[in-house]
Amino acid sequence: MDSAERREWDRIAFVVNRDGVPAALAFARQGVGQYESAIRETDSGGNQYGAAYREGLLASIRVYRQYLQQNESP
Repeated sequence: MDSAERREWDRIAFVVNRDGVPAALAFARQGVGQYESAIRETDSGGNQYGAAYREGLLASIRVYRQYLQQNESP
């Protein structure tokens, strides 16, 4: 696990401890949507935030998806 992934796991743990699992699930869903949107916008020639932070965004998306998979009910 790299440091970007570790930071995201720490952020999720913070939200769980502060607000509970349902809030952390919402946080992860929102993060996936926002970060995927930033990457798509970059790929289509728009805002270049996603280009500058692409690897970090992709690492965050991986962590969020893993958390969602582990904690969402089937």
